Order: sequence, then structure tokens, then C-alpha cells
Amino acid sequence: MNNRPSPFLSKTKYLDGLKCPKLLWYEYNRRDELPEIDAATQAVMDQGKAVGELAQTLFPGGIAVQREFIPEKQSEKSLDAIKHRKPLFEAGFVYKQAYALADILNPSEKNAWDLIEVKSSTSVKDEYYSDVAFQKYTYEGAGLKIRKCYLMYVNNQYVRKGKIEPKKLLATEDITKQCDELIPEIEQSMADMLGVIRKADEPRVKIGPHCEAPYPCPLEAICWKFLPQDNNVFCLYSGKKKAYELMEQGILSICDIKEDIKLSDKQQIQLLCHKNGVPHIDKKGIEGFLSTLEYPLYFLDFETINPAIPFYDNSRPFEVIPFQYSLFIIKNKDTKPEHHSYIAPGDKDPRAEILKQLKALLGNSGSIIAYNATFEKTTLRHASEAYVEYQSWVAELEERIVDLLIPFRQFLYYHPKQAGSASLKNVLPVMTHSNYSAMEIADGGMASIEYARVTFGEDVDEKERQRVYSALEKYCDLDTKGMIEILEALHDIISK
Repeated sequence: MNNRPSPFLSKTKYLDGLKCPKLLWYEYNRRDELPEIDAATQAVMDQGKAVGELAQTLFPGGIAVQREFIPEKQSEKSLDAIKHRKPLFEAGFVYKQAYALADILNPSEKNAWDLIEVKSSTSVKDEYYSDVAFQKYTYEGAGLKIRKCYLMYVNNQYVRKGKIEPKKLLATEDITKQCDELIPEIEQSMADMLGVIRKADEPRVKIGPHCEAPYPCPLEAICWKFLPQDNNVFCLYSGKKKAYELMEQGILSICDIKEDIKLSDKQQIQLLCHKNGVPHIDKKGIEGFLSTLEYPLYFLDFETINPAIPFYDNSRPFEVIPFQYSLFIIKNKDTKPEHHSYIAPGDKDPRAEILKQLKALLGNSGSIIAYNATFEKTTLRHASEAYVEYQSWVAELEERIVDLLIPFRQFLYYHPKQAGSASLKNVLPVMTHSNYSAMEIADGGMASIEYARVTFGEDVDEKERQRVYSALEKYCDLDTKGMIEILEALHDIISK
């Protein structure tokens, strides 16, 4: 038996423990083996911090309790701060082995406090109840009287008009009842978790849907390493449930799936491709798709941002805002592609300029080709809602947009190296000699993060800004060039 003193369970660790005891054990016993926080996760955390700071402005005169790394010291400071009966930010309290920091504690009637947890999501999610219940348990145990528990979140119906209005941007919901129902379970849950932490060996936990809910687990690289790197059953198209069933039967590779196991038509195509190592080609289907294209051909790709706190007037929280486009035009089959591109400087709403430029470039006829075109359609439609003079034009434009994803989503072409994905990142390398491996910015998420960082962040010099803009240009260009190369490859297939 491990005789180490019991550690504190923070709110985050408690939630990890509810998700998976193995994750909790690693947090305390093999912390160095967990992956570092990636850029996408950090961006979400930074966004949450910005929303939290905005929420604090709704409580004038509030006291920010300076953070201490030792829970007992933080609790001492916070217990001293509550004597002032003013709103408190980041007050932390200890009770038994529980430790939690409060986003906002607001003094209420009869020497009580209201607990306000701030989230950058647009709704109240089930996992938030356990989050706030743990806080209430800890604070009341430390001697505070908690009158109400509230969840403050982003109102995605808010439309910015001038200066941000926190009272309208942030919505509040009373979740006291849901939290009170969970509090009786906390003592036993904590005891179980503390027992897990003290064990010398990691708990054995089967992988399953809980690995992805309510958030992806950082232990994936450790827990899932027994799966074959290529051709594993989780590559089955729309087959997550089937993959778990196969895994329970000891079948880990697509190539080991027996003929008597029921699969969808697309999964059957995958099975044959992975077993034979050759692509599936439906020439007639591809020819039918290609026959729908009309010159001139326009290859269009957007890069976008979707901030929780809107940057521009006439935009909502998390609304997709284009900041960049790349456009190649092929006027007829005998002409070379003509390139046009734009990256917004960020000092004003980019949507008007992008709509203006595209209207001048896209003409009145010809196919506008995008990959996963729903995204481009939605981006244009939302932009035209802010600039209504373009609405009728965008509506007409949508009729001309063709989705290059279709041949791959419909399995008119499938290569086993796609690993079940029809994304551009997976299709391009198997059909052409191009790929994203050497790109500094290699996906849309990173493009959004980097643009926001150098355009709206503090202390970014012009040299760094231009370096990132250059990388953005190369990435967006490859997306559009890649579509041209894929289209050429499809033409080559049907000509053989």
C-alpha cells in the first residue's frame, strides 16, 4: 500500500476522474508522459480566459485574488478576501482533499454568496453540473454559504453593434437544483479517486466511447497504441459503433473482418480495397460527376476565424468570418490557371472587401469548385447577411457551386491509404504528388489561430506578422491548387 499523503483533488482532476480513472492516475503518477497542450487546446483555453475576463466587468468593484500555487495559501488569502463582501474573482478554497477556484463569487443576501461559473460555450452542458457541484461542495465545506449556482455562457444570438455589451453577450442560467442533486455523490467519488491515485500500478480501463466524451482524452496515444497504425477497424466509414463491436470480438484490422460480418456498401468497398491494396474506381460515376462541370472553372477556398467575442460589428459569437481567400480561374481546357488571393489586414471587417472582390472575379457563369462546399456556401451566406446588398448575388452564386468532395464521399473513388477519410488532406496525397507535410501551417484550425494571434494579439512585430501571412498564403494556395490536381487526376482515371 502506498503511504504517500493524500493529494488535493482540484476541480479539473475531479472531472478527469469522473471521465476515466486511468487518466486521473496518470495525472498524479506519470504526469511527464502526458502530451503537452497543443495549439488548438491552448487557443480554446485562451478564449475561455477572455470570456471570463469579460464576465468580470459585470461585477464592478470586484477583487481578483492573487494566485498561489499552494492550495492552503490560496484558501487563506480567499478566506481573508471574503470579509470585504465584494465580488471575488479566482478565489480558491480547500475542504478535506478538495480544492477549487471560483470564476466569480458574488455576495448575496444574509451573508451568503452566489457562485458563477463562466464558460465560453453557447449552452449549458451536462458535464458542467459536476463541475459546479464540486465547487459548491468545496466552498460550503470551507465555511461559505452558497445561495445559488449559476452558469454564465455565450449568447450566440447576440449581434455586435459598436462596443461589446457584456450583459447581452453573456447569458446566465440557474443550475442550483442540478448541482445539489450531485453533491451527495462527491464524498464517495473522491474517496474512490484518492484510492486510484495511491495505487502503485495504473488502473486497467477498456477503451470505449468515453475516451472521446465529454472531451478527447490526452491518453489516446497510450491507450490506443495496440491498434494497427494502418487499416485498423476505426477507419471504417461512419463505423465507430461497428468498430467497437469488432474490437470486442478481437478484430482490430479491417483486413481481418470476415465475410459473414454485416457491413454497409461503402464499408464493403473499404474491406475489398484494404485486403487487395488497390483503389476502388467507379469510372461511370466519376464521368457523371465531371460532366456537371462548366467552364470557366473557379477553384475557391476560404480561411476563417470564429471568435467567441465578435471582432466586428454585425457579427455573432462564433460566427465564421472569412479573412482570406484563394481563387484559381481556368477559363477553358486550353488555358493555364489564373490566381487571385487576399488576406485581410484585420483593421476592419474583411467581409465587405472579400464579397466585393469575389463578385468582380466570379463572373456570371461557370462552375465554382470547393472542397466540402457547404463551408464555403455558409461562409458566403453569413457574410451577405451582414452586407445585404450582396444577398441576391450570393443566392445566385450558390447554384453554381460544385462540391469536389462528392466523388470521394460517395466512394466513386477510394484508396486504402485514405484510411476511411474523404478529407482533402487524405485524398490529395493518394491522387497526386502533393501533400501538406512540409507546410508551416497545414490545417484550417492552425490557420485561424495564427491569423488571430498576429493580427489581434499584443506585441507582434511586423516581421512576424508578414512571416505568418506568407505561410497562410502558401497553405490556402495549396488547398486550391490541390483541387485542380485532384480534378486532373479524375480526368486521367476516366481517360484510361
